[in-house]
Amino acid sequence: MATTIENRISRMHLPSREKAVVNELTEVMSRHADQAPTRLAHLMNIAFGVTIGGGVSREQKLARAHVRGLEVRQKLVEAGGGSWSSEEVARLLHISKTAVLKRLASGRLLAWREERLQAARFPRWQFDDHGDVLNGLENVLAILNRDARLDAWGKMLFFLQEKPGLGDRRPLDLLRAGKLNEVRLAAEAYAE
Repeated sequence: MATTIENRISRMHLPSREKAVVNELTEVMSRHADQAPTRLAHLMNIAFGVTIGGGVSREQKLARAHVRGLEVRQKLVEAGGGSWSSEEVARLLHISKTAVLKRLASGRLLAWREERLQAARFPRWQFDDHGDVLNGLENVLAILNRDARLDAWGKMLFFLQEKPGLGDRRPLDLLRAGKLNEVRLAAEAYAE
């Protein structure tokens, strides 16, 4: 395991001093692998704040915002039961991996790219209990896809965040309840 991590770090296009920092941080995180990823991200945010301080310079403020963003991303990843690989989605939908990736490319499925492997990860919540794509998901994604500013994280945030205009309910929960029109209207407002 350590050799695999060291190999990945050695292939990174970073100056040797920065590789050493990545290596140190990786070792610390590996020692605490028993912690939930969300908890580790939260603790990293705290440590970053203690080390860097309140973020006096613009660069420090941006760095803190980046760390907070990583924490939020980890929470989104874990929301709704985690994620599946493209191979797992292909088995679930009884189609090929190529067909899954074509659906992703056409905006009919939602996934993010895992940075270290550049592999697509599909949130589990977009599938129903019968192994099908959640009814109405493609319609809502078509609306969200019109806004080029929305990446996969922004779209996931739309589905997983409670909205005051929806009675403090999440669009995902309304979609599961078959209230597609309410979710479509919320998506139109979100994608403006």
